[in-house]
Amino acid sequence: MTSRSLIRLTSTTLFVTFLASCAALKGIVDVKKPTAEVAGVSLGSLSLEQATLLVDVAVSNPNGFALDAAGFDLDLGVGGSPLASVNQPDATVTVPANGTESVQLPVTLKFTDLANAIGGLSGKNSVDYTLDGNVLMDVPVMGNISIPVNFAGNLPIPQLPEITFSDISLSDVSWSGAKLMLSLDVENPNAFGLDLNSLAYNLQAEGKSLGKGALSSVKLEEGQSQKIDIPLEVSLTNLGISLFRMLSGGEAVKVGIDGSADVTPDIGLWKPEPLKFKAERTLNP
Repeated sequence: MTSRSLIRLTSTTLFVTFLASCAALKGIVDVKKPTAEVAGVSLGSLSLEQATLLVDVAVSNPNGFALDAAGFDLDLGVGGSPLASVNQPDATVTVPANGTESVQLPVTLKFTDLANAIGGLSGKNSVDYTLDGNVLMDVPVMGNISIPVNFAGNLPIPQLPEITFSDISLSDVSWSGAKLMLSLDVENPNAFGLDLNSLAYNLQAEGKSLGKGALSSVKLEEGQSQKIDIPLEVSLTNLGISLFRMLSGGEAVKVGIDGSADVTPDIGLWKPEPLKFKAERTLNP
């Protein structure tokens, strides 16, 4: 090979290498900024004490090469007050070239903190919240860049239903016994429906049981109140002579009730303990 041919070959090789380097450099220099958004929020857990939100953050990479996330931070706020946060500065999430990758971040809110921030939870069955934060991405040429994300939603505040001993009346008393009407008011203060299953009750007066029983199921829709009338027939044997004389003689009698019910919310994540109730009313013959 002549020296001229060698020079020509070397020049060609250098030129091709130069073009390849330029193409690679252009690919790096022509970097597009990734985007991020809160794709959705779901309930991870719910109790009377706290709620955990699962925040799905989606990061999209418009570049022809993969990018790494350098960290995530989110603040959960109510009424402008930050109440909970999540900070993952060492998150290892790789977003593929021309693709999207999601990461799920748990944020736990304690209802005591919420009550302190908004002056109590009385009369509230849900609260509006905001999520504000940043996704930190490691981008060639640009370095670490911060991408803001935000979201607004509504969080249910669970409360136990209320069972009230609203009234008891006497429709008849004779030597065969007494006929009573027991009235219970049940209320669902929540922003979701629930069932009261196996609602058991026991009625007593003057140390005597006037009757006991159980209702199989009571369905309560969101915010619904319902009155339940339960007729009872008490035999003279169960009534006792003393109580019979009081009722037949027109004397007022203190009547107590206690019971329990299994609470099954429509939100399957919340599994409350059985609800217990106890109250006293005056029976006026």
